[in-house]
This record gives sequence, C-alpha cells and structure tokens, in this order.
Amino acid sequence: MSSRERSNVGKILFLLKGINIHPLYLLIPITLSLASAAFEGIGMGLLIPILNGFFEQSFAFVTETPYLREFIFLLPDSVIADDRQLFGVLLGGFVIIYILKNLLRYFAIVSIGFFSERSLHHLRKIVFSKYVSFGKLFFDTTNVGHHSTLLLEFTRQALNPLLSVDRYINSMFSLIVYFVIMMMISWKLTLIALPLFIILHFAVRFMVLKIRHLSRSIASKGAALGTKSVEILSTIPLVKSYRTEVEELKRYSCISDEKAKLDFRTRCLHAVILPMQEVITMLFAAGIFLGALYFFGREQIASAPALVVYFYVVVNASSKFGAVSGFRGTMAAASGPLEEVLEIFSEDGKYFVKGGDVTFKGLKNSIECKNLTFSYTNERDVLKGVSFTIEKGKMTAIVGPTGSGKSTLINLFMRYYDCPENSIFVDGTDVREFALDSYLRHIALVSQDTMLLHDSLRYNIAYGLGDVSDDAVLEAVERARLLELVSKLPDGLDTLIGDRGVKLSGGEKQRVSIARALLKGAEILILDEATSSLDSKTERLIQEAIDEAVKDRTAIVIAHRLSTIQHADSIVVIEDGKLVEKGVLDDLLRQKGVFSDLWEEQKF
Repeated sequence: MSSRERSNVGKILFLLKGINIHPLYLLIPITLSLASAAFEGIGMGLLIPILNGFFEQSFAFVTETPYLREFIFLLPDSVIADDRQLFGVLLGGFVIIYILKNLLRYFAIVSIGFFSERSLHHLRKIVFSKYVSFGKLFFDTTNVGHHSTLLLEFTRQALNPLLSVDRYINSMFSLIVYFVIMMMISWKLTLIALPLFIILHFAVRFMVLKIRHLSRSIASKGAALGTKSVEILSTIPLVKSYRTEVEELKRYSCISDEKAKLDFRTRCLHAVILPMQEVITMLFAAGIFLGALYFFGREQIASAPALVVYFYVVVNASSKFGAVSGFRGTMAAASGPLEEVLEIFSEDGKYFVKGGDVTFKGLKNSIECKNLTFSYTNERDVLKGVSFTIEKGKMTAIVGPTGSGKSTLINLFMRYYDCPENSIFVDGTDVREFALDSYLRHIALVSQDTMLLHDSLRYNIAYGLGDVSDDAVLEAVERARLLELVSKLPDGLDTLIGDRGVKLSGGEKQRVSIARALLKGAEILILDEATSSLDSKTERLIQEAIDEAVKDRTAIVIAHRLSTIQHADSIVVIEDGKLVEKGVLDDLLRQKGVFSDLWEEQKF
C-alpha cells in the first residue's frame, strides 16, 4: 500500500474517531472474513486428495496424507476400509466446508454493511451538527449548494471504502492461504508465478493513479453542480422575470456534462481492471505451465490433480488480487470527497461564536456599545468606534442610510457574529461572557428577511419554543393581526405554508414573524425593518400591535420609514459605520444634520 493510500486510510480512521465509531468494531467482519478464507483454503486442500482418489480409484493413500490422516482415523474402521464411503465422507466434508465458508462470508458482508451504514448515519449527523455550530459568517462566505452536496453525496463517497473493506480483507487472507497451498503443491511453479502478481500490481497502480486524479476533479464538479442547482432553484423569480431559463439550462447542462464525462472515464478505468488482470493471468498461467513442463517435466512438479488444483488456485488468486487492487481504486476514488468532508472537521475559517459560562438572567439596566469597531473578513471596518447606550424598558431607534452598518449592529446584538472583546456590554458584563442559550432566550427578533420553514403555520409561529399551548398561539396570532388569514386557510394553523412561506404574501410573512416574536415573550425585542413589507392599513394594525408589545420592554428598532419611530425614547444615527448623531426626535430635527436630511427626504 502506497504512502498516499496509507494517508487515505489514516484519514478514514481519523474520520471514524471523529464520529465516535471505534475501528475495533471492524474486528467482527475481519474475523468472519478470516474464518471464511481459512475454510476456503481447507476446501482447496481437500480437493486434491478427492481428485487423486477419484482418478486412481483408490483412497487408501489418505491414511498417510499429512493433516488429513488425523481426521480419517477418527472415522469407523468400516468407513476407512470402504473407498466409496470414504469418498462420500471426503466429498461431504468438502461440501460442508464450502457451505460454512459462504455462510461466514455472508455474515461478514452483513456485519460490514451494518457497520458502514451506521458509520454513514453518524457521519451525516455529526457533519450536520458541525454545520449548525458554525458562525453565520461561514455561510455568508460559502455556498449552500456545496454544503448540500457534501451532506448528501460526499459523506457516502468518503466512506465507500468501508463498504468494500470486507472484500479487501477476505481477499488478502485468501491470497495468503492460496500462496501456502501453491507452495505446498509446487514451490518451483510458485516462484515462476510470482512475477504475475508484480506485473498486476504495477498495471493496477497505473489505473489507481488515474482514478485518484479524476476523483478530485469529480468532487469539484459535483460541488459546482450542487451549487448551481440550489442557486437557480432558490432564485426562480429572477430567472422567470429575465427569461433566462434556456441560458441557465445551458450552464447547468455544461457542468453536468463535464461531470458525466469524468464519471464515465472513472467507470472505464474501474471496468478495465478486471478484464486486464484476467487476460494477464491467462497469458501468464499458460506461460507458467508451458515453461515449467519444458524445463522441469511434469513429474518433477506435481501430480495431474494437483496441477488442476494449482491452475484453479492461480486463477482464483488473480481474482482475489483484483479485489485487493479494486480496493485501492475505491480508496483513490474516495480521496476527493474524503478531503472535502475532513475540511468540515477543521476549525479554520468556521467563524465560531462561542458563549461564556455566565447565565444571563434578564436585563437590569442597559446595553452599551463602547468604541465598537467591527469588520467581517478583516478587509474593511463596517463599524468604526461606535458608542451608545440602550436603556432598559425604552425604545431605541437606529437609523441611517443604506449600508451604514445598522443591520450589522443587530447581528452583533443577536450574536450571529462574534464581536470584539470589551465592545458590547450588558449590565456592565461583556456580552461574550454570557452563555448563548440563556442570553438569546431573552431576545426576540423580527427581521426584514422573514425566515420560514416548509411546515405548518403553527410550527413556524411556535418554532424553537417547545410545547406551547393553543391558547398562547392564538393570542399571538390575534396580536399580530393574523386571525383573518388563519380563518381563510384550508387547515387553519395546520396549513402548510410552502418553501420559505411561498404561499403567503410579503405582509403575511412579516406578521408570522411578528407573531413568533410576540409568542416568545422576550423582554428585549429587536425590530429590523419590521414594517417594510406592509401596506398602509396593515402597517397601522401591526404598529398598534408592536406598540403594545414593546410596553415595559426594551425595544431596538431599525427602520427606513422614520415615521414609525416618532415615539422612540432615543434615536441613534449611523453613517458610514460611524455614530454621527444621537438624541430624541425634536433635538435631531433642530440640529439640521444627517437625521434631519433623511426626515426631509421622506416627507415627500
């Protein structure tokens, strides 16, 4: 096994350790495969005296045959003295041995199948858990199509060697047994036969190198195909509105065609290994026997039955060698997906947001930003030295031009991204010190990008809240002005709302998000463009519900519609990542600064 293959084996063992599957479980199929190979060797060894006795029409010699005679003397004297009965015993023993060999082989296949499928299940589960533990910035800088392909395809492809490891082990043990039998029959022929396996080794090695190279290209094209699929299917309105169906089909077809060609080339290389080894074996076997008969003569090599068995063993040995070589091809084909999966286990570039050990028991005084400077990927600062205070029980509005950093502030408050140390404090404690579960339990978010799942309306409203009573759900529905919608739905709250809530209008989606936040009952309510998708009538109704919801709560509001924040206790104005103004509405209007300009623009 080459250093590269050993490296792949090491990667698979590392992967098994990472998913808490101990490699010692492989001892069961390995033991069964070893026993199967041993029975196969015993059967082969038994075949020679059976054929010798059959051709010579006498089995008297078996009482002097090494190893076999100990078994023969256990039989009754009447059986030993009768050639027919002795033949029947030997033939019956041969049949029983091969039945046991195949039963053991079957159980080895079943056990490795169970082991590999459980490993795949655990791998998918742990890779998914890895994904959901990564920071939001990781998903901002990668493509969900690639992750979908990795979860569904690369995980299985990476563990494909496990599915065939029993064949590899069985073939390895069988090769050892065959070699012993070949040496026992004729060590001279065996020495001549050894170059056969050397030639097969280098021929297969050439194919394996080709397959390994193609594996990485196939993994890359598979990821690109998954990326394109998700990208287009998630932006169907854009494709429809610009009539680019044909163009996108061409792009998809081009990537798919390139992957299909690579898959076909790999399949061809896999397929050529078996016929190639059979042709080499037949040519070499013929040469072995012709050369051996020419140089030694048959009498110096072995008896006719032994030669028949030897030829049979050589053919089977080449087949087993092909299985060993095929495993190398399987390892090579798995190398690309294996590296992609292992990359998920690396912590580099995953932008984890880790909480501390302090339990957040609720806001007592204020949330404070102190000289907050933040950048997403160290390219440029999105926020630059921002400092302001959000007091408990009051409404603080954050306004500013598009791209000024308002949503980034919200993402930091929600702990989607990890903020710099000593930049955001809650009641004087660095927000990084709070456990995420306890901190986020006290915060509810209504975002301009409404996140809805392909499930029932009830499930979406009560998402993440555990067991919630129907009365509580209905109260939230009423406060979010969704009762009329629920009454029109065919199954009420149990109606499926489609992928990302496609069956709902923009305003209805927004109200579902508001109902979810109201149902959570958190003391800190963050409203990010909460009324941006609503018409005037609905906006008025929702604004009333929001006004009621924020009573005695700490509210952080971001809005382009400045009319919705007229009653804010404090307004913070952000421009180009910097805090440029803060105060109440009247004071900001009198300053004739950035806020005043924004206000004047919206008057019309």
